[in-house]
Amino acid sequence: MNGPRMQVEYLSNARGIEPEWWDLWQRDPAATPFQSPAWLVPWRRHFRDGESVILSMREEGRLLALLPLFAREGRFLPWGAGPTDRLDGVFDPHLEPDSLSDALGRLSLPVEFFQLRSDSPLTHAHAPEGWRAETSPAESCAVLSLPARPSKKMAQNLRYCRRRAARAGISGPERSGATEIEALADLHTRRWRLRGEAGIFADARMLGWLREAFPALETANLLRLHTMRAGAETVAALCVLTAKQRSYYYIGGFAPEYARLGLGTVLVGHAIEEAGREGHESFDFLRGREAYKYRWGAADQPTRARRLAPPLRRSA
Repeated sequence: MNGPRMQVEYLSNARGIEPEWWDLWQRDPAATPFQSPAWLVPWRRHFRDGESVILSMREEGRLLALLPLFAREGRFLPWGAGPTDRLDGVFDPHLEPDSLSDALGRLSLPVEFFQLRSDSPLTHAHAPEGWRAETSPAESCAVLSLPARPSKKMAQNLRYCRRRAARAGISGPERSGATEIEALADLHTRRWRLRGEAGIFADARMLGWLREAFPALETANLLRLHTMRAGAETVAALCVLTAKQRSYYYIGGFAPEYARLGLGTVLVGHAIEEAGREGHESFDFLRGREAYKYRWGAADQPTRARRLAPPLRRSA
């Protein structure tokens, strides 16, 4: 699906392209919520460092590839780099990976990708002529295949935590709306401060971004925000993003004074059960090798990093 009529454009912003972006995202079977406009357009509005270059490819006017990049420290990185996992572009399933080579080769700086899936077109595209390509393992993601049955020990622990939470007057998990971002940010920050660390919301851009992204994700039915309450107070929250029969555990938090009750365990167990009820194929804990992920039965899924660098210029 790549003929002589392929057109390549480099856009400086996403204005006017979002409807086509959504259409392409829907066609890409591997696209995650992290490649959606609901996630990335608000991200770019709040994380403004460097020049934006949005690589788009069309055939007979139809958008076949979209790769939003920004310049930082002498290289191009994908939008979302930093607080986002599963970084990639959005591609029509019939796009030939090597058609990306010429388009990437017109960029003026090296391009770095990380957390690419093994079958991403960006993993398999040949380096542009004269460019150097380096491919290496990146940080794996812990993924639980669904339907899943927890181990006997994990199931007992989950029942125990549920009973303790109920005895303490904590409500069972419930689905909440995007407005709970404020409570989630507060709970996450309080938990990290207890460890003597600031947490990701110490960067004010994070909360500004997610205040905008959560409603957009909710409108697109990509957000699952689970909460638990003590009376009217939210004491635990967990954000799961979901698309195409896959769930992704992005961020959570709970009130430190309830740490002994295992509210995190209760919420994760609930989120996994909800993903199963929705018929999802996997529950992705994303990057990081925290022990609790493997207690649920998750297994490492490798990702790839790739760096493409243009030829070195010789000085006169």
